[in-house]
Amino acid sequence: MTFGLLGRKLGHSYSPRIHKALGNNDYQLFEKEPSELANFFNDPTLQGINITIPYKIQAMDYCAHIDDRAKRIGCVNTMVRTNDEWYGYNTDYDGFVYTLEHAGISVKDKQCLILGDGASSQTVHVALEDLGAREIIHLSRHMEPLYSDAERFYNTAEVIINCTPVGMYPHGPSNLIDLTEFTKVEGVVDLIYNPTRTVLLLQADMMGIPYSDGLPFLVAQGVVAANHFQGESFGAQEIQSILEDIRKETENIILIGMPGVGKSTIGKALSDVMNRPWVDIDHELEKEIGHISAYIVEHGEEAFRLKETDMIAKVAKESGHIISTGGGCVTVPKNFVHLRQNGRIYQLKTAVENLETEGRVLSTGGVEKLREIEAIRTPMYEAFAQVIVDYDRNLDETVATIVEEFSTHTR
Repeated sequence: MTFGLLGRKLGHSYSPRIHKALGNNDYQLFEKEPSELANFFNDPTLQGINITIPYKIQAMDYCAHIDDRAKRIGCVNTMVRTNDEWYGYNTDYDGFVYTLEHAGISVKDKQCLILGDGASSQTVHVALEDLGAREIIHLSRHMEPLYSDAERFYNTAEVIINCTPVGMYPHGPSNLIDLTEFTKVEGVVDLIYNPTRTVLLLQADMMGIPYSDGLPFLVAQGVVAANHFQGESFGAQEIQSILEDIRKETENIILIGMPGVGKSTIGKALSDVMNRPWVDIDHELEKEIGHISAYIVEHGEEAFRLKETDMIAKVAKESGHIISTGGGCVTVPKNFVHLRQNGRIYQLKTAVENLETEGRVLSTGGVEKLREIEAIRTPMYEAFAQVIVDYDRNLDETVATIVEEFSTHTR
């Protein structure tokens, strides 16, 4: 028997990874056009199917039996063949409820603001009703209230959920609302899981608001679907284990710090130890613009920073990398959004006297000049970094420190 995910354009999907972890090695991806659906669902080898955009509503036409909850929602995302008939369920509901619990977000008696009016937003709406939300409001492009009406809820919205693809890889960073305008928000969920942190979630993080991306949603709905497929009783333990594994596999490790602190040396060593791709932003820039110091002398630092930001935006969209940055990347605030969207940022620190200066035009002027740069940039490094690591030129010890910290971090 065969299992899989049905969609029109699937691209990369974590679904096979999730189901394989639960012992199902027969899970495939099925890209089908609307005209192919009838033949697809009539295939007798199919046992269980997950459904994604744009077929969650249309798939109901092929179900002989539909779970009551899925009927309320108006779409299915999981179908199981029993006695040659398709049974339809909505496990996205379970995924959303788990996501709220995982993030510690309560919606009971709260005003909840949903961004979007598609199938996923309807699933979220029904779950919020069942969880006792006081009021549920959808912002939409198509009917009032529109996204441009968001200010009406600046002082009332308590939980915000994004159910749109705005901000999704590779089109971010972008957002529909400015979270900093909202004064009463207690929790934020974005169903997007690539990037890990959309602009909406980065704002929530900055404001100290509990939040979650869409990966817990994806993993939890997949685990509940696996119970339907395999007749098992997988639960929170399996969800958490898979979630942590995917987090560790996909999160970038970002190295920042003063010019010459050793970001490239440590980045390469981390790559060797962790068997991850390593990208050095300066190395990638030199492929395009030649020697960096010569470029700065000829074109100026501002022109170089524009090139650097473009490169950071390109590289940091990817996942599972070690990324060594240039020492001055923190002088451009937007670089934080690019780096943090998929990464955990580590600041490397050492005494100014230990910094390498050879061939670095911005490091000329001796120790006193470096101290001036350090005084200006230290608050910037600290604002970017989630972790500060002292590097006393003991490479092995520093690499081990970062690996251990990263391995225990699952946010």
